[in-house]
Amino acid sequence: MVRKSKFKIFRDILLLLITLAILFIAGKGMIKSVVSDSQPFKSEEAGELDADSNTYMLKPMEPEQMFDGLDLYQYIEGQYTVLCLGMDEEGLNTDIMMLAQFDLNAAKINILQIPRDCYVGPEYTKAEHGKINSVYSDGVNEGSTPVAKVANCLKDLFGIPIDAYIGIKCTDVPPVVDAIGGIPINVPYDIIYEADKIIYKGEQVLNGEQSEWFVRFRHDYLEGDIARIRAQRIFLAAGMQKVKNLGTLKVLSIYPTLKQYLMSDLDISEIGILCDFAQTVPMENVTVRMVPGEDLSPGDINNYYGYSIHEQETVDMLNEYFRPYQEEMTAEQLHITEVKHTATYYDNDSTNFADIENGDVPSVPFREDANKLESDSDTDVYEEE
Repeated sequence: MVRKSKFKIFRDILLLLITLAILFIAGKGMIKSVVSDSQPFKSEEAGELDADSNTYMLKPMEPEQMFDGLDLYQYIEGQYTVLCLGMDEEGLNTDIMMLAQFDLNAAKINILQIPRDCYVGPEYTKAEHGKINSVYSDGVNEGSTPVAKVANCLKDLFGIPIDAYIGIKCTDVPPVVDAIGGIPINVPYDIIYEADKIIYKGEQVLNGEQSEWFVRFRHDYLEGDIARIRAQRIFLAAGMQKVKNLGTLKVLSIYPTLKQYLMSDLDISEIGILCDFAQTVPMENVTVRMVPGEDLSPGDINNYYGYSIHEQETVDMLNEYFRPYQEEMTAEQLHITEVKHTATYYDNDSTNFADIENGDVPSVPFREDANKLESDSDTDVYEEE
Protein backbone atom coordinates (compact mmCIF):
# COMPACT_ATOMS: atom_id res chain seq x y z
CA MET A 1 0.00 0.00 0.00
CA VAL A 2 1.33 3.43 -0.91
CA ARG A 3 1.69 5.77 2.02
CA LYS A 4 1.11 9.46 1.82
CA SER A 5 4.26 11.56 1.96
CA LYS A 6 4.68 13.31 5.31
CA PHE A 7 6.49 16.22 3.67
CA LYS A 8 9.40 15.53 6.00
CA ILE A 9 11.54 15.04 2.91
CA PHE A 10 13.92 17.11 0.86
CA ARG A 11 12.04 17.25 -2.41
CA ASP A 12 13.35 18.89 -5.57
CA ILE A 13 16.93 19.12 -4.41
CA LEU A 14 17.23 15.92 -6.49
CA LEU A 15 18.54 17.66 -9.58
CA LEU A 16 21.45 18.97 -7.55
CA LEU A 17 22.40 15.39 -6.76
CA ILE A 18 21.93 14.40 -10.39
CA THR A 19 24.12 17.31 -11.40
CA LEU A 20 26.70 16.26 -8.82
CA ALA A 21 26.77 12.72 -10.15
CA ILE A 22 27.06 13.77 -13.78
CA LEU A 23 29.61 16.53 -13.19
CA PHE A 24 31.70 14.74 -10.58
CA ILE A 25 32.23 11.13 -11.52
CA ALA A 26 34.97 10.69 -14.13
CA GLY A 27 34.86 14.39 -14.91
CA LYS A 28 38.47 15.05 -13.96
CA GLY A 29 40.27 11.89 -15.03
CA MET A 30 41.71 11.20 -11.56
CA ILE A 31 38.42 9.83 -10.35
CA LYS A 32 38.65 6.85 -12.70
CA SER A 33 41.47 5.46 -10.63
CA VAL A 34 39.34 5.68 -7.50
CA VAL A 35 36.14 4.16 -8.90
CA SER A 36 36.57 0.42 -9.29
CA ASP A 37 32.96 -0.57 -10.01
CA SER A 38 31.71 -0.39 -13.60
CA GLN A 39 28.30 0.61 -12.20
CA PRO A 40 29.16 2.41 -8.95
CA PHE A 41 25.53 3.28 -8.08
CA LYS A 42 23.81 0.02 -9.08
CA SER A 43 20.75 -0.70 -6.93
CA GLU A 44 19.00 -4.01 -6.35
CA GLU A 45 16.15 -2.11 -4.72
CA ALA A 46 15.25 0.00 -7.78
CA GLY A 47 16.29 -2.61 -10.32
CA GLU A 48 16.98 -2.22 -14.02
CA LEU A 49 15.05 -0.60 -16.86
CA ASP A 50 13.21 -2.84 -19.30
CA ALA A 51 14.52 -3.05 -22.84
CA ASP A 52 12.62 -0.56 -25.00
CA SER A 53 10.78 -2.34 -27.80
CA ASN A 54 9.04 0.80 -29.08
CA THR A 55 9.70 2.11 -32.58
CA TYR A 56 10.71 5.76 -32.71
CA MET A 57 10.24 7.43 -36.10
CA LEU A 58 13.11 9.76 -36.92
CA LYS A 59 13.07 13.02 -38.85
CA PRO A 60 14.46 12.82 -42.38
CA MET A 61 18.03 14.08 -42.13
CA GLU A 62 21.50 13.09 -43.16
CA PRO A 63 23.27 10.66 -40.77
CA GLU A 64 25.99 13.19 -40.01
CA GLN A 65 23.33 15.59 -38.71
CA MET A 66 22.49 13.11 -35.95
CA PHE A 67 25.86 11.47 -35.28
CA ASP A 68 27.19 12.83 -31.98
CA GLY A 69 30.52 10.98 -32.04
CA LEU A 70 30.13 9.75 -28.45
CA ASP A 71 30.53 6.15 -27.34
CA LEU A 72 27.11 5.91 -25.69
CA TYR A 73 24.53 3.15 -25.96
CA GLN A 74 21.43 5.18 -26.75
CA TYR A 75 18.06 4.58 -28.37
CA ILE A 76 18.29 7.65 -30.60
CA GLU A 77 21.60 8.98 -31.87
CA GLY A 78 22.24 12.57 -30.82
CA GLN A 79 20.17 12.53 -27.64
CA TYR A 80 20.41 10.84 -24.23
CA THR A 81 17.58 10.96 -21.70
CA VAL A 82 17.98 10.29 -17.98
CA LEU A 83 15.00 9.60 -15.71
CA CYS A 84 15.54 11.41 -12.40
CA LEU A 85 13.67 10.14 -9.34
CA GLY A 86 13.45 11.22 -5.72
CA MET A 87 11.79 8.81 -3.31
CA ASP A 88 9.99 9.70 -0.10
CA GLU A 89 11.16 8.63 3.36
CA GLU A 90 9.81 5.10 3.02
CA GLY A 91 11.11 4.65 -0.52
CA LEU A 92 7.60 4.00 -1.81
CA ASN A 93 6.56 7.11 -3.73
CA THR A 94 8.53 9.00 -6.39
CA ASP A 95 7.66 12.49 -5.21
CA ILE A 96 10.21 13.97 -7.61
CA MET A 97 10.19 13.06 -11.30
CA MET A 98 12.13 14.71 -14.09
CA LEU A 99 13.39 13.77 -17.51
CA ALA A 100 16.80 15.32 -18.21
CA GLN A 101 17.42 15.15 -21.94
CA PHE A 102 20.93 15.81 -23.24
CA ASP A 103 20.80 17.13 -26.81
CA LEU A 104 24.34 16.13 -27.62
CA ASN A 105 24.59 17.82 -31.01
CA ALA A 106 23.01 21.13 -29.99
CA ALA A 107 24.88 21.40 -26.66
CA LYS A 108 21.63 21.73 -24.70
CA ILE A 109 20.02 20.14 -21.66
CA ASN A 110 16.22 20.17 -21.57
CA ILE A 111 14.60 19.23 -18.27
CA LEU A 112 10.96 18.17 -18.00
CA GLN A 113 9.47 18.49 -14.50
CA ILE A 114 6.58 16.07 -13.90
CA PRO A 115 4.25 17.00 -11.01
CA ARG A 116 3.95 14.09 -8.59
CA ASP A 117 0.13 14.39 -8.56
CA CYS A 118 -0.36 13.82 -12.32
CA TYR A 119 -3.36 11.55 -12.80
CA VAL A 120 -2.55 8.37 -14.78
CA GLY A 121 -5.33 6.12 -13.49
CA PRO A 122 -5.75 2.34 -13.20
CA GLU A 123 -3.90 1.68 -16.45
CA TYR A 124 -0.66 2.32 -14.57
CA THR A 125 -1.30 2.17 -10.81
CA LYS A 126 -3.37 0.19 -8.35
CA ALA A 127 -3.46 3.17 -5.96
CA GLU A 128 -6.97 4.53 -5.48
CA HIS A 129 -5.93 8.12 -6.14
CA GLY A 130 -4.40 7.21 -9.51
CA LYS A 131 -1.37 9.50 -9.15
CA ILE A 132 1.88 8.98 -11.00
CA ASN A 133 4.02 9.06 -7.85
CA SER A 134 2.55 5.69 -6.80
CA VAL A 135 3.62 3.79 -9.94
CA TYR A 136 7.06 2.98 -8.46
CA SER A 137 5.65 0.78 -5.69
CA ASP A 138 2.08 0.15 -6.87
CA GLY A 139 2.42 -0.15 -10.65
CA VAL A 140 0.26 -2.69 -12.46
CA ASN A 141 3.05 -4.40 -14.41
CA GLU A 142 4.14 -7.09 -11.96
CA GLY A 143 6.87 -8.35 -14.30
CA SER A 144 8.89 -5.13 -14.19
CA THR A 145 11.17 -3.64 -11.54
CA PRO A 146 9.99 -0.51 -9.66
CA VAL A 147 12.07 1.87 -11.76
CA ALA A 148 11.02 0.13 -14.99
CA LYS A 149 7.34 0.61 -14.10
CA VAL A 150 7.91 4.36 -13.85
CA ALA A 151 9.97 4.53 -17.03
CA ASN A 152 7.42 2.51 -19.01
CA CYS A 153 4.62 4.79 -17.82
CA LEU A 154 6.53 7.93 -18.83
CA LYS A 155 7.42 6.50 -22.24
CA ASP A 156 3.72 5.83 -22.87
CA LEU A 157 2.74 9.31 -21.70
CA PHE A 158 5.40 11.32 -23.52
CA GLY A 159 6.82 9.15 -26.30
CA ILE A 160 10.42 9.75 -25.27
CA PRO A 161 12.88 6.82 -24.95
CA ILE A 162 14.65 6.67 -21.59
CA ASP A 163 18.29 5.61 -21.69
CA ALA A 164 19.16 5.54 -17.97
CA TYR A 165 18.01 6.60 -14.52
CA ILE A 166 19.30 8.22 -11.34
CA GLY A 167 17.43 8.08 -8.03
CA ILE A 168 17.83 8.99 -4.38
CA LYS A 169 15.89 8.93 -1.15
CA CYS A 170 15.41 12.59 -0.40
CA THR A 171 16.21 12.26 3.30
CA ASP A 172 19.83 11.53 2.36
CA VAL A 173 20.58 14.87 0.70
CA PRO A 174 21.73 17.44 3.37
CA PRO A 175 25.09 15.75 4.07
CA VAL A 176 25.99 16.14 0.41
CA VAL A 177 25.18 19.85 0.41
CA ASP A 178 27.31 20.33 3.51
CA ALA A 179 30.11 18.25 2.00
CA ILE A 180 30.47 20.58 -0.99
CA GLY A 181 30.50 23.64 1.26
CA GLY A 182 26.92 24.82 0.78
CA ILE A 183 25.14 26.51 -2.12
CA PRO A 184 25.68 30.23 -2.90
CA ILE A 185 22.27 31.65 -3.80
CA ASN A 186 20.40 34.93 -4.03
CA VAL A 187 17.18 34.25 -2.12
CA PRO A 188 14.43 36.41 -3.68
CA TYR A 189 12.19 36.70 -0.60
CA ASP A 190 12.11 35.94 3.12
CA ILE A 191 11.15 32.33 3.83
CA ILE A 192 9.60 31.59 7.23
CA TYR A 193 9.76 27.80 7.27
CA GLU A 194 8.98 27.74 11.00
CA ALA A 195 9.15 30.42 13.67
CA ASP A 196 12.81 29.65 14.41
CA LYS A 197 13.74 28.55 10.88
CA ILE A 198 14.00 31.62 8.68
CA ILE A 199 15.95 32.31 5.50
CA TYR A 200 16.29 36.02 4.87
CA LYS A 201 16.10 37.61 1.45
CA GLY A 202 19.46 38.28 -0.21
CA GLU A 203 22.74 36.69 -1.27
CA GLN A 204 24.07 33.97 1.05
CA VAL A 205 25.38 30.41 1.21
CA LEU A 206 22.78 27.84 2.23
CA ASN A 207 23.97 24.86 4.27
CA GLY A 208 22.28 21.45 4.13
CA GLU A 209 19.63 22.28 6.72
CA GLN A 210 18.75 25.62 5.12
CA SER A 211 18.60 23.94 1.72
CA GLU A 212 15.98 21.62 3.17
CA TRP A 213 13.88 24.60 4.26
CA PHE A 214 14.22 26.28 0.88
CA VAL A 215 13.20 23.31 -1.26
CA ARG A 216 10.43 22.05 1.06
CA PHE A 217 8.79 25.42 1.66
CA ARG A 218 5.32 25.73 0.11
CA HIS A 219 2.79 26.60 2.82
CA ASP A 220 2.61 30.32 2.02
CA TYR A 221 2.67 29.97 -1.76
CA LEU A 222 -0.66 30.71 -3.43
CA GLU A 223 -0.11 27.87 -5.91
CA GLY A 224 1.22 25.38 -3.35
CA ASP A 225 3.25 22.51 -4.79
CA ILE A 226 3.37 23.99 -8.31
CA ALA A 227 4.84 27.24 -6.99
CA ARG A 228 7.38 25.21 -5.03
CA ILE A 229 8.47 23.52 -8.26
CA ARG A 230 9.02 26.93 -9.82
CA ALA A 231 10.84 28.36 -6.83
CA GLN A 232 13.14 25.35 -6.58
CA ARG A 233 14.52 26.09 -10.03
CA ILE A 234 16.44 28.92 -8.38
CA PHE A 235 18.14 26.38 -6.15
CA LEU A 236 18.83 23.99 -9.04
CA ALA A 237 20.55 26.69 -11.09
CA ALA A 238 22.66 27.74 -8.11
CA GLY A 239 23.58 24.12 -7.44
CA MET A 240 24.69 23.49 -11.00
CA GLN A 241 26.84 26.61 -11.01
CA LYS A 242 28.45 25.54 -7.72
CA VAL A 243 29.42 22.07 -8.87
CA LYS A 244 30.80 23.39 -12.16
CA ASN A 245 33.36 25.33 -10.10
CA LEU A 246 34.54 22.48 -7.86
CA GLY A 247 38.09 21.22 -8.18
CA THR A 248 39.44 17.69 -8.47
CA LEU A 249 40.30 17.26 -4.78
CA LYS A 250 36.79 18.24 -3.73
CA VAL A 251 35.37 15.83 -6.32
CA LEU A 252 37.39 12.99 -4.85
CA SER A 253 36.27 13.80 -1.32
CA ILE A 254 32.58 13.80 -2.34
CA TYR A 255 32.57 10.48 -4.20
CA PRO A 256 32.11 8.19 -1.15
CA THR A 257 29.07 10.26 -0.11
CA LEU A 258 27.52 9.97 -3.55
CA LYS A 259 28.17 6.22 -3.66
CA GLN A 260 26.38 5.81 -0.34
CA TYR A 261 23.19 7.60 -1.40
CA LEU A 262 22.68 7.51 -5.18
CA MET A 263 21.03 4.77 -7.25
CA SER A 264 21.70 4.53 -10.98
CA ASP A 265 22.25 2.10 -13.85
CA LEU A 266 24.79 4.43 -15.50
CA ASP A 267 28.21 2.86 -15.85
CA ILE A 268 31.41 4.77 -15.20
CA SER A 269 32.19 5.46 -18.86
CA GLU A 270 28.68 6.81 -19.51
CA ILE A 271 28.89 9.08 -16.48
CA GLY A 272 32.25 10.34 -17.69
CA ILE A 273 30.90 11.13 -21.17
CA LEU A 274 27.86 12.94 -19.78
CA CYS A 275 30.09 14.81 -17.34
CA ASP A 276 32.37 16.06 -20.09
CA PHE A 277 29.34 17.11 -22.12
CA ALA A 278 27.66 18.92 -19.21
CA GLN A 279 30.80 20.94 -18.56
CA THR A 280 30.51 22.43 -22.06
CA VAL A 281 26.84 23.44 -21.83
CA PRO A 282 26.33 27.15 -21.04
CA MET A 283 23.76 28.00 -18.41
CA GLU A 284 21.45 29.63 -20.96
CA ASN A 285 21.21 26.26 -22.73
CA VAL A 286 19.86 24.48 -19.64
CA THR A 287 16.09 24.91 -19.81
CA VAL A 288 13.44 23.67 -17.39
CA ARG A 289 9.81 23.11 -18.36
CA MET A 290 6.86 21.66 -16.48
CA VAL A 291 4.24 19.30 -17.89
CA PRO A 292 1.26 21.51 -18.87
CA GLY A 293 -1.94 21.00 -16.92
CA GLU A 294 -4.13 22.20 -14.06
CA ASP A 295 -5.12 21.24 -10.54
CA LEU A 296 -7.83 18.66 -9.83
CA SER A 297 -10.23 18.93 -6.91
CA PRO A 298 -12.03 16.06 -5.14
CA GLY A 299 -14.98 15.15 -7.31
CA ASP A 300 -13.31 15.84 -10.66
CA ILE A 301 -12.51 12.15 -11.07
CA ASN A 302 -12.19 10.70 -7.54
CA ASN A 303 -12.10 11.92 -3.96
CA TYR A 304 -8.54 13.23 -4.13
CA TYR A 305 -6.69 16.35 -5.17
CA GLY A 306 -4.50 15.87 -8.20
CA TYR A 307 -3.13 17.28 -11.45
CA SER A 308 -4.66 16.86 -14.90
CA ILE A 309 -2.21 16.83 -17.80
CA HIS A 310 -3.31 19.02 -20.72
CA GLU A 311 -3.02 16.68 -23.67
CA GLN A 312 -2.57 18.95 -26.71
CA GLU A 313 -0.39 21.51 -24.94
CA THR A 314 1.87 18.71 -23.70
CA VAL A 315 2.22 17.16 -27.15
CA ASP A 316 3.02 20.56 -28.68
CA MET A 317 5.71 21.21 -26.06
CA LEU A 318 7.24 17.74 -26.47
CA ASN A 319 7.36 18.05 -30.25
CA GLU A 320 9.08 21.42 -30.09
CA TYR A 321 11.62 20.82 -27.33
CA PHE A 322 12.01 17.11 -26.51
CA ARG A 323 12.04 15.42 -29.92
CA PRO A 324 15.02 17.03 -31.67
CA TYR A 325 15.50 13.98 -33.92
CA GLN A 326 12.08 12.29 -33.76
CA GLU A 327 9.08 12.82 -35.97
CA GLU A 328 6.28 14.79 -34.35
CA MET A 329 3.60 12.81 -32.56
CA THR A 330 -0.12 13.47 -32.20
CA ALA A 331 -2.13 13.49 -28.98
CA GLU A 332 -3.87 10.31 -30.11
CA GLN A 333 -0.55 8.44 -30.15
CA LEU A 334 0.11 9.07 -26.47
CA HIS A 335 -1.57 7.61 -23.37
CA ILE A 336 -2.43 10.85 -21.59
CA THR A 337 -5.67 10.88 -19.59
CA GLU A 338 -6.90 14.47 -19.65
CA VAL A 339 -9.42 14.75 -16.84
CA LYS A 340 -10.01 18.49 -17.01
CA HIS A 341 -9.20 21.41 -19.28
CA THR A 342 -10.88 24.63 -18.17
CA ALA A 343 -8.11 27.20 -18.70
CA THR A 344 -4.47 27.58 -19.71
CA TYR A 345 -3.13 27.47 -16.12
CA TYR A 346 0.40 26.05 -16.28
CA ASP A 347 0.70 25.58 -20.06
CA ASN A 348 3.55 28.03 -20.68
CA ASP A 349 5.90 27.42 -17.78
CA SER A 350 9.61 27.46 -18.56
CA THR A 351 12.88 29.19 -17.75
CA ASN A 352 16.60 28.72 -18.26
CA PHE A 353 19.41 28.72 -15.73
CA ALA A 354 21.08 31.87 -17.08
CA ASP A 355 17.90 33.90 -16.58
CA ILE A 356 17.58 32.50 -13.07
CA GLU A 357 21.17 33.51 -12.28
CA ASN A 358 20.41 37.02 -13.55
CA GLY A 359 17.29 37.25 -11.41
CA ASP A 360 15.04 37.41 -14.47
CA VAL A 361 12.34 35.03 -13.22
CA PRO A 362 8.62 35.51 -12.54
CA SER A 363 7.71 36.42 -8.97
CA VAL A 364 6.09 33.69 -6.89
CA PRO A 365 2.66 34.78 -5.60
CA PHE A 366 2.11 34.36 -1.86
CA ARG A 367 -1.21 33.83 -0.12
CA GLU A 368 -2.86 36.87 1.43
CA ASP A 369 -2.57 35.29 4.88
CA ALA A 370 1.11 34.35 4.43
CA ASN A 371 3.48 34.95 7.31
CA LYS A 372 5.67 38.01 6.68
CA LEU A 373 8.55 39.52 8.58
CA GLU A 374 8.17 42.94 10.14
CA SER A 375 10.70 44.98 8.16
CA ASP A 376 11.11 47.95 5.90
CA SER A 377 12.35 45.78 3.06
CA ASP A 378 10.52 45.59 -0.25
CA THR A 379 7.92 42.82 -0.06
CA ASP A 380 6.47 43.24 -3.56
CA VAL A 381 8.09 39.96 -4.55
CA TYR A 382 5.37 38.23 -2.57
CA GLU A 383 2.70 39.38 -4.97
CA GLU A 384 1.93 38.43 -8.57
CA GLU A 385 2.94 41.22 -10.93
